Amino acid sequence: MDNIFIGVKEMAASMGVSEKTIYRMLNDNQFPFAVKIGGQWRFRADSVNKWISTQTGGENAPAAMNYRITVSGALANGSVLYRIHGRNRDEALDELLSTLPRTGSFNPLDIKFSILDREALVPSSLHGIACMAPSLDHPVYLERSLIILSFLEQPTDFKAMDGLPARVIFLILPANTQELAILMTRLQRLLMEPLFQARIMEEPPRRELLEVIKEMEERILPPHRTKAE
Repeated sequence: MDNIFIGVKEMAASMGVSEKTIYRMLNDNQFPFAVKIGGQWRFRADSVNKWISTQTGGENAPAAMNYRITVSGALANGSVLYRIHGRNRDEALDELLSTLPRTGSFNPLDIKFSILDREALVPSSLHGIACMAPSLDHPVYLERSLIILSFLEQPTDFKAMDGLPARVIFLILPANTQELAILMTRLQRLLMEPLFQARIMEEPPRRELLEVIKEMEERILPPHRTKAE
């Protein structure tokens, strides 16, 4: 067990901060690899160094976390695409990623590899809607989190667990692991609503779509409030 996990004291030493700071960060859900064992917080040893390195700098370091990130906000940062072609998941993903601006900060092939790595574990498509995101084992971070919502020209087999072909893709491209977790949780909660699914399937124009998502998100998922508030 000691070779797999470390405690709060060891984590504080690794980061060069106080144990009080570690507990504050735990309270803010800043450690995606932390678990409670026997009532005590433990951290996966194989994830600690990698996480610390991504938090402290470097070309691929993630951006500071935005606790108030929303699906509607990330979609406003991203784009809505219509009539995406593709005879299968790979081809549809290729066309979707081809719309991203080419910059030196990331490579579309890296994003595709990371997404398919996650999809190989469990296909994300259910009820005709796929919720794709990079794999945590092969993360790819952007300068800010965004969502690309794509409507496929024709229903396409994405190997869904329910057997239904995909008609819509939500692609989350995060700035960091925490925002990915927040956006995925919020999006999955919205997709539990039959009305939300139905409105998405109507393929409304972008402006109307953003208004619908923002209204439903604010109603179902009120803004996060910190203890100071």
